[in-house]
Amino acid sequence: MATDKQKALVDEVLAQDNELKGLRVLASALVSRSNIAKRLGMSYGGDRDLYQALGYSKTLQFDDFWARYERQDIAARIVDAPVNASWRKVPEVNENDEDETQFEKAWTALTKDSMVKVYHYIRRADKLAGVCQYGVLFLGFDDGKEPHEPVESAKSLKFLRAYTEQSASITQYDRDSTSERFGMPTMYSINTANLADEGVNQGKALTVHWTRIIHIADGLLENEVYGTPRLKKVFNRLQDLELVSGSSAEMFWRGAFPGLGFMADADADIDTTALADMESEIEEYVHGLKRYLRMQGITIAELAQQVADPTGHVDILLKLISGATGIPVRILTGSEAGELASSQDESNWNTRVEERRDDYCELIILRPLIDRLIEFKVLPEPGQDGYTIDWPDLFSPSEKEQVEVAKSRSEILAAYVNAQGADMVMPIEMFLEKLMGFTPEEVQMALDMIQTAMDEEADEIEEAEAQAALEAEAAAAAAAEAQRQFGDAEDLEDEEAA
Repeated sequence: MATDKQKALVDEVLAQDNELKGLRVLASALVSRSNIAKRLGMSYGGDRDLYQALGYSKTLQFDDFWARYERQDIAARIVDAPVNASWRKVPEVNENDEDETQFEKAWTALTKDSMVKVYHYIRRADKLAGVCQYGVLFLGFDDGKEPHEPVESAKSLKFLRAYTEQSASITQYDRDSTSERFGMPTMYSINTANLADEGVNQGKALTVHWTRIIHIADGLLENEVYGTPRLKKVFNRLQDLELVSGSSAEMFWRGAFPGLGFMADADADIDTTALADMESEIEEYVHGLKRYLRMQGITIAELAQQVADPTGHVDILLKLISGATGIPVRILTGSEAGELASSQDESNWNTRVEERRDDYCELIILRPLIDRLIEFKVLPEPGQDGYTIDWPDLFSPSEKEQVEVAKSRSEILAAYVNAQGADMVMPIEMFLEKLMGFTPEEVQMALDMIQTAMDEEADEIEEAEAQAALEAEAAAAAAAEAQRQFGDAEDLEDEEAA
């Protein structure tokens, strides 16, 4: 019979063997990727290397992406624009359509906690995950355990922190092929060197269990852990854009004042002293405020300006970047809300943002976070139907747009009403539905209101006619009475005269 120590030794050897197998698989994948990277830009059977000729890097590292994000405007826009658009209006988390439940109250209170700042850190983590292959949300549970220990239950969520893959490296994976987390990280090493508080784990690496981490990766394909940086597909174009815009500035600097040519006359005798004085004059003219030159025996010629317009080259690069990222050019270079973009651009962009909300923001970030908080009893358990995440409608018109639509519809309606015989060409029902955008229910409501108004108007006319008839009858009776009285008066006069 094997002793417990022998069993433990066997288990340790098997674990090490599995770890070695995993490292071999990882090494094989890295070698395969390296071989693929070497083939980038190769043509003519390997005789021509476009990447080398154009100065492109075949293998990109974290620092390459981070440097672009920090220093290049369009690069930062590519990473930030989808995040800002997705989380500009935060969703509502509801358990049901009845009165506010304990779960909903707890979630609302958590999102309003000024120390936790849920959506603030979600936005930051989303951006960090887009710069590199993944980002993480570090959940600070009040469970009385060390970070490397798994969470079972917690009193509350004390804080959130966002880190890049550089600051939150993966140290262990789940190698159990029967586990639901097979191939996923089990341990992270978080570098806290960027903590602002002096003396609080300053520069210390924390070993953190996966239960305290929300792993966020964008652009996942075959791998469940490492996503695709948002700048990867357009990295060469970003380098081209920087080259074109930077060289155009240099070209303008040199071409706007191309320089002066100083040509000595054929009979000029210029000694060393005169040449030194001439150089001093020129230096003061170019770099100082002096606007005249004293030259003898020298002819000055202004060199021709050579400044080209880079607009065409920049536009092509922006279109290529737009096509690869799915961000319309006008929104890529415009404002955050897209008010400089055309309506079609904004509509297409909103459609893409809605897809991103459903497929990424909700499934990869928000639901895993809420489910983790429910699992560890930080949030109450919702009912058997669970909870829903309701995102605000991006296509709902703004107040200004509503006013413009109302104005246009009023003008169309006035033209229709005032056009004689318009209802013979287009019946009122079709007009209201097709041109005014009414639903069938609204059309019927409008027709009922029109019929009611017509009935009321008919009643008023009938009542007015009846009243007029009564007044006419009364007037006729009064006239007859007056005529009768007048006749009686004449008869009385006649009698008196007789």
